[in-house]
Amino acid sequence: MENKIVLDSCVFNKLFLQEPDTQQVVNLITALTEKDYRVIVPSLFLYEVLSIAKISGFPTAKAYELIIDFQNTQLQLLELDKPCIEKTLEICESGHDKSGFPSFYDASYHALAIKNDCYFVTADKRHFNKTQQLGHIVLLSDWETIL
Repeated sequence: MENKIVLDSCVFNKLFLQEPDTQQVVNLITALTEKDYRVIVPSLFLYEVLSIAKISGFPTAKAYELIIDFQNTQLQLLELDKPCIEKTLEICESGHDKSGFPSFYDASYHALAIKNDCYFVTADKRHFNKTQQLGHIVLLSDWETIL
């Protein structure tokens, strides 16, 4: 069985945002490379990463180069198929009025992990708290527990 993982764009963005947990992302990507994991993401990953680069003042061309370099080794952008879209919609409806509902964007990453029987690594604690009961999700701070 092929080793694969879904990586949230908010995790990848930490490579150029230089946040306190940037080293965790470097360590995670290093471990994924060493253990020959394929990183799968919905195609919207590209647009989310480039959008955050633009907003944060990081050169979008450099962010795009990071993505291309990662695609040349491990990253695969996937279009969501019907079963994955259906799972995404199901996840979006799993919240409630008081705590809120998962966004379609976050849910699409999570659905991709569920449908591919692998883990979704995110730094988004709000999404994690709303959907951890569905499984197939781990916070960036706990990534070592799944490799």
